[in-house]
Amino acid sequence: MILEKLREKTIVIYGTGHVARKFYRIMQTHGLEKQVLCFVRSQKTEGEAFEGLPVFSLEELSFREDTLICLAVHESIREEIETMVRRKTKQYLWIYPYLYELMFGPPEKREIKLQVKELLSGFQEDLRLGVRLAAIEQQEGRNDWGFSCYIRAQTLHCSEATAKRRLEQFRSLIVSWKSSGYEEASRLVLNRSYGVIDGNHRLSMAVYMGQETIYGDVYPTDLSVEEVHGREPMQSESLLLHHGFTTFETEALKRIQRNYLGVYENG
Repeated sequence: MILEKLREKTIVIYGTGHVARKFYRIMQTHGLEKQVLCFVRSQKTEGEAFEGLPVFSLEELSFREDTLICLAVHESIREEIETMVRRKTKQYLWIYPYLYELMFGPPEKREIKLQVKELLSGFQEDLRLGVRLAAIEQQEGRNDWGFSCYIRAQTLHCSEATAKRRLEQFRSLIVSWKSSGYEEASRLVLNRSYGVIDGNHRLSMAVYMGQETIYGDVYPTDLSVEEVHGREPMQSESLLLHHGFTTFETEALKRIQRNYLGVYENG
């Protein structure tokens, strides 16, 4: 139904980041790239292009009756963007909840209970969980550097402003989880090999809390997590070092990750 809606509209994509790039490539996969008129964001640099298309500021655009603006942004900044877009048009759609179904098709398995231990093998070569666990530890008063590492790691694939918003959202998740427990309806997105495509923050909280199980949806893809997202979100040690992390910092992240994952390996 979403594809049919997209086919009927002239599409403007709000965003010029990781989600926007992914959504545009999904449109190309479905042969709908000609439906995309341009990209838009709050501010722009004169003459800027993204994925070969022009980038405009929101104020520069005029919206026709058949124009649909697709908000290709992370949920941490969704509300702010929606508020701005509503001043211009009511014809908009937040695309993030449909992203993986558009990419792969509907899940093959829904709402399945998974052993957390079985999901951790994919984290031996990168520090995605270590970065998040360090942030959780600072939230819990156990270090004073986790937030900084989290923001710097996130800026490898999003703006600093978005990284800070994501941290605030993550902190809210930590507080909620600690007070009310895990919400089973908040499921991971997995490939057929049970690689975690989306939901690393939830998985890191489950690991921190020592949970044995978590729920997820399995999508019909054999693509690896790196093939889906690219190198930057994987946050490997070599990538972090390349982008300014010190050896001391990566060793600290490795130690935190190893300590928590070791509980599952030895359990």
